[in-house]
Amino acid sequence: MQGPETRVSLIARLQHPTEDAAWDEFNGIYRPLIVRVARMRGLQYADAEDLSQDVLTAVRKSIERFDPHAAGSFRGWLRTITRNLVINHLTRFKGPVGSGDSKVLEMLQQIPACDEPTATLFDMELRRVRFRAAAEELKTEFKDPIWLSFWLTTVEGHSIADVAQQLDKSPGSVRTARCRVLARLRDKVRQFEE
Repeated sequence: MQGPETRVSLIARLQHPTEDAAWDEFNGIYRPLIVRVARMRGLQYADAEDLSQDVLTAVRKSIERFDPHAAGSFRGWLRTITRNLVINHLTRFKGPVGSGDSKVLEMLQQIPACDEPTATLFDMELRRVRFRAAAEELKTEFKDPIWLSFWLTTVEGHSIADVAQQLDKSPGSVRTARCRVLARLRDKVRQFEE
């Protein structure tokens, strides 16, 4: 399984219109993320789905001009397209979709957007996607009591004492199991980011 990070190799494959497998992979990574961001910004589910298709269409139309080695990240470029289309939708302006023109891209990258709510939501959702993918991949590496020690204490927020009692383990073994899984999870997320 590939990590939920837009690798340079995937971007390169996307730049060839006949690469349906690359577009399927890209769609699987980013469409749910775009939908969640749009929903958090107030769009109804159907509108968020439509918006995700508009974003993916804009990316498909302009991906050939995207230079992964230029200033700015692909994720930032995609976030900008998403933000602009969400704003367009929320203000009911149904103008043309962003062109992806490099001069427009350069101009947009000059605008500080790190405190912008859509950028924050986009990054938060991407971290969730990475976590889910890493957790799904790692789950089979651990025996059930180890995985449950991690999941119940870290994800579900149960106390170590309660989980130790539930799993008939000592609190120390629950802490140790949680730390083992967290270390592997960090490594896996780091792999996704590379």
